Amino acid sequence: MSSATGQSAAGSRPSPPATDVEAGPEPGGTRGGLRWIGWLTLAMVVAGAGLLALGGAPVAAELRPVGLLLALLVVFAVTEVLVIHLPTTRTAHSFSLRELPAVLGLVYLEPTGYVFVYLVGAGAGLVLWERQRGRKLYFNLALFFLEACLGVTVFSLLAPPGGDVGVGTWLAVLVAVLLTDVVSWLAVSVAILAVEGSLSRTHAFRTLAAGLAGALINTSMALLVVVLVAERPAALSLVAVVVVMLAVGYRAYLSVVDGHNRLQALYRFVGSTGTASELDDTLRSVLGEAGELLRAEKAELVLLGEGGDPAVLVSLCPRDGLTDRPVPDGELAASWWSGAVAGESVLLPSDVREGRTPDAPRDGIAVPVRSPGFRGVFLVAERSFEKETFDARDLQLFETLGAHAAVTLEKARLVDRLRRVAAEREHDALHDALTGLPNRRAFNEAVARTLGAGVGGAVLLMDLDDFKDVNDTLGHRAGDELLQVTGRRLSALVADDPTGGAGAGTVARLGGDEFAVLLPGVGPDAAVLRARDILASVTAPVPMQDITLTTTASIGVAPIPPDARDSDELLVHADVAMYAAKASGAGVSPYVPEDTDAVHRRLALAGELPTAIEHRGFEVWCQPQTDARTGVVTGVEALLRWWHPSYGWVPPTEVVAIAERTGLLGRLTLAVLAESLRLRSEWARAGHELDISVNVTARDISDLSLPGSVGALLAATGTPPAALVLEITESGVMSDPERSLEVLAALHRLGVGVSVDDFGTGHSSLAYLERLPVNEVKIDQSFVKRLELEATDSTVVRSIVLLAHDLGMRVVAEGVESDVARQRVQALGCELVQGFVVARPMPGDQVPGWVAGRTPEPLRG
Repeated sequence: MSSATGQSAAGSRPSPPATDVEAGPEPGGTRGGLRWIGWLTLAMVVAGAGLLALGGAPVAAELRPVGLLLALLVVFAVTEVLVIHLPTTRTAHSFSLRELPAVLGLVYLEPTGYVFVYLVGAGAGLVLWERQRGRKLYFNLALFFLEACLGVTVFSLLAPPGGDVGVGTWLAVLVAVLLTDVVSWLAVSVAILAVEGSLSRTHAFRTLAAGLAGALINTSMALLVVVLVAERPAALSLVAVVVVMLAVGYRAYLSVVDGHNRLQALYRFVGSTGTASELDDTLRSVLGEAGELLRAEKAELVLLGEGGDPAVLVSLCPRDGLTDRPVPDGELAASWWSGAVAGESVLLPSDVREGRTPDAPRDGIAVPVRSPGFRGVFLVAERSFEKETFDARDLQLFETLGAHAAVTLEKARLVDRLRRVAAEREHDALHDALTGLPNRRAFNEAVARTLGAGVGGAVLLMDLDDFKDVNDTLGHRAGDELLQVTGRRLSALVADDPTGGAGAGTVARLGGDEFAVLLPGVGPDAAVLRARDILASVTAPVPMQDITLTTTASIGVAPIPPDARDSDELLVHADVAMYAAKASGAGVSPYVPEDTDAVHRRLALAGELPTAIEHRGFEVWCQPQTDARTGVVTGVEALLRWWHPSYGWVPPTEVVAIAERTGLLGRLTLAVLAESLRLRSEWARAGHELDISVNVTARDISDLSLPGSVGALLAATGTPPAALVLEITESGVMSDPERSLEVLAALHRLGVGVSVDDFGTGHSSLAYLERLPVNEVKIDQSFVKRLELEATDSTVVRSIVLLAHDLGMRVVAEGVESDVARQRVQALGCELVQGFVVARPMPGDQVPGWVAGRTPEPLRG
């Protein structure tokens, strides 16, 4: 007869009666499973009692009832010891030879005696041998009671009267036993479903088929015993031999079936674990399938660390899923599976107590796993069916699983690594390496999503105004740090937007010192306010190296119109607005469509400026300087002029601004210097030894290579160093006085003159001015004009002249447009004058003719 056995919730050992079931550690996973077992137990008792009322009389009465009762009690108890189990997950279908005493009892005992022998004999086996107690004992006794009552009732109804042990009796016994087995199988299956929460129909029906086949054989053998008892009792010894061989053959058959099931399970393990592509999914599949295949409560994988990294134990828990924890070195050495760390498989059966570590489970297996990418230990523990423990066959199977698991995990690891590399490359393709912010491509995609959503908003474009100065002065490392600080400030401000409008915004670095901000769902006015907040945050002081750096920035704001097409158009609008903010000094400027022409002009000039520099597409004009008293021409100031076929004359300030923005300022300065010195050398050959003054910017005098470049140009043109004067502004000197001092000192050693242009309009420090190797100062024309209008307004000019003379410098008055102004600046001590009173600017090649045809006009009086 078939039965189901397993573990009890209380942890007592299970018993293998012909029709018994035992709950696992968590029956059904809920208390509902236990309630179902209780109701099923009660139902079987009630059904058995009802069936017992229909029972009939025994067929034969030749044997003595007392002797037979005692003999069958012993046989029933013995059949509960000699049981074969087919485990499920936490329980098992069990097969015994209980049909043998059952057939004898049906034929020779009256119903109540049969039920008594069946229940007491089999129950004694459970209690005395299996030591069952509690709920599972009640269930199994109720199942025995139902089987006995059902069998005796069916037999009583079908057996022929008269007690003849003939074919009719045989058929009645056979039907009674087989029907009892079917009902027993159904009760056990319901119990397993309640205990485990699931039931494999294939396994259940395969078990039913095997049980019925065994019952048919056992019943036939028992009927043969009945016939021999009646006809030839001496032949019973032969039957005993057949019964023993039958039991041995039955066990061999079940062993073959178990081997086949293991092979099928191995194929299933290979198939299921090979389909996962994610590393976590592969780990989950490997551990889950291994635990199910070996019928183990616990399946774990220990990944051994490399290069000093700690080992990690990965477990699959029904409640928490995949979990992991570090494994200390001490645990590696002291755990029951430590032999597998050294490369040896470990088999720990439940019946071995010697040498167990404190953390050892009831039973377990551990095997080493190795692949090119990792080393580890694969282990299972706690056989879920306590009637069994792990043996050598399980170890061999698990070693095969471990080898396949190593291959599968290595493949998953490589796939996971490739996926991470691809994700990193995708991230790198969408992010700036320096700041970690999204790049232009990612920003364009974010704008496209916003346009698709139709929520409006604004695009902000920001440029750090003096970033190149930071790079040139403090080095590129400082520039990189400034960009990183700026990126963090932008990200924090957008993420912390209290209005929620910019909270879903995007901050991107487009390249260089340009940053873009996308503010979805923000109106034009709110966008301008946000831009002002951003400007205030970005331009806050930045501690850097041994200084605190203060930068300025310009932000253009481009609202997203309903008909916006793409991010390129919005960035052009924002760039137009940013350039307007930079030109006006306002810091923040919204986009005005009329400004687009100015941007187109700037872009066109920026595109053509490199060609103009390389091919001398610009001109150098000159404005003469004369002795304030004698009127003799002493030199000229070189002035940049660029004629553009579309825009006409481009103002020098615009040319310099474009060159600075496009990184061409150094090339432009050297080109102007080269052309100016070339002209001066031509004048010298014509007999006109004139000084020539050339304007340089603050960035130029921060360039440590400038003195070397100037020296090379002087040598190439044969120009005396003293004939060259480089004009700088006060603000240019003070932007980085220490670095400027180094460059100017090198120029001074060359013999080149230095002039401070527009003196009096900046914020120069007298201490630095005294230290700088300056030869002259040029009084700004604004002071000269006031002096021309009112002779008494001479305090500033007189102070400048006195200061310059005290420092050993000569003074040039520029913007002198009348004889009155010339006389007054001369009277105040200015040595040289420059302005319309002398001459207007003229092309450089006209200077020799103008000088030759001019008669000096000394001051009168």
